[in-house]
Amino acid sequence: MFAPGLDARLQVKSDVMTAGAVRVLVIDDDESVGAAIKQLLARRGCRTELAPGAYAGIQALARTCFDVLLVDLFMTGMSGIDAIGYIRQRSAVPIIAMSGFRLRSSLEPIDYLETARQRGASRCMRKPFSARQLFDAVDLSLASEVHPGASLR
Repeated sequence: MFAPGLDARLQVKSDVMTAGAVRVLVIDDDESVGAAIKQLLARRGCRTELAPGAYAGIQALARTCFDVLLVDLFMTGMSGIDAIGYIRQRSAVPIIAMSGFRLRSSLEPIDYLETARQRGASRCMRKPFSARQLFDAVDLSLASEVHPGASLR
């Protein structure tokens, strides 16, 4: 048990996710990753939009409300870490940071997922992740965040 009442909230949110009411924005410049995530979330009935980079993701969030964002940390142009900081200053939408890299190098031991969390990510996932890990991260984000669909303010 995570916390009092969380199991019940998870069931409610999981039911909502299954019902197809969940709107997800995936911000990742790797088209194959975005397509795989979209296909997995479609199994759960989610409406998923793909943005091929941070700027495109910010534009999508400015015009549409989303329930959850999945943001890759390493993209061309604006980084996912900078995008998370920008979005968090303007929106309460849950953000799941994702990356296949944890450290830049042994000389600079930067934990990028922790940096993303400090900038405002609600959850973090290391790539590659399983369908179960993806579903759990989305479910937990929906259960622990109190917000109607959010866009940029």
